Amino acid sequence: MYRILIFSSLLYSPNDVPFFWHAHVSDEKPVKEVLRKCFDADLVELNTVEDVEKAKRLNLVSTLVSQDRIGVGALDDSLYNGQRRKPLVITSPHIRETAELFSQDNFGRVFSFYRHPIDYDVDPGLKRKLPPEAGANNFLSRLLSDVHTGPLEFKELGIAKQVIRQTTIAGSRDLMAESLLRFSNYYGWVPVGGQGTKDSYESDDAIAKQCIEDIVKDAPGERYADHNSPEWKVFYKANKLDCQLYEIARSTWRAQIQTIIPLVLQKRRAGEGDDDEVKEDGE
Repeated sequence: MYRILIFSSLLYSPNDVPFFWHAHVSDEKPVKEVLRKCFDADLVELNTVEDVEKAKRLNLVSTLVSQDRIGVGALDDSLYNGQRRKPLVITSPHIRETAELFSQDNFGRVFSFYRHPIDYDVDPGLKRKLPPEAGANNFLSRLLSDVHTGPLEFKELGIAKQVIRQTTIAGSRDLMAESLLRFSNYYGWVPVGGQGTKDSYESDDAIAKQCIEDIVKDAPGERYADHNSPEWKVFYKANKLDCQLYEIARSTWRAQIQTIIPLVLQKRRAGEGDDDEVKEDGE
């Protein structure tokens, strides 16, 4: 199974490593632009399996910790409740291989976007990994369950569902700006031009929101599909499991409205924050 921390109500740890998993090209480009322009993020891009293998040989995560680029050494005590400037984010389309970089000391915290199968824009590197039939037959279920050929059953769908529900912060293609703001709040990233203080929290949020919206405003939404058409019936028959997986991703996005808590609030609720008012009112 993926060596990625399972999401629950756990506090986001300063030792955890943000990992942007991008299976689709048209998600990768705007998200990376947001990370760089809105948060001045340092991206470690592992775009090929060879890149990931090299990162393993070099003990990438341990090296980044020793350089104080991630982990406790990267924290800035002047920022409110554990927030960070210039976050470091590992990015890759290869979720299974990249997951092996992480450890019990430095878990990966994955965020990703999910889209309907009719809108797939699969990364070329992923296409090369799977046989041709996987490109038009439940691609994502095959990728996440690691069953590349032959028929898929409920077991494989269950594995793929578990990855989405338990190991990722789910983003929605047609709600890209809202999803990205949720990600940034969860990780505690201070936007470019933000102050990172208790008093600036709301204004920082507004800065981040405006920057994100300016970048993703032209990103296309979901395509309409006539579910009564013969073409749709053929497509659905071939990709039934991925269609179900998409619905799971959507329900996960909705559920995480309650479970993916902004970092500053996580720390306050855990009694580890800088907010004396919360301690006084018993929260």
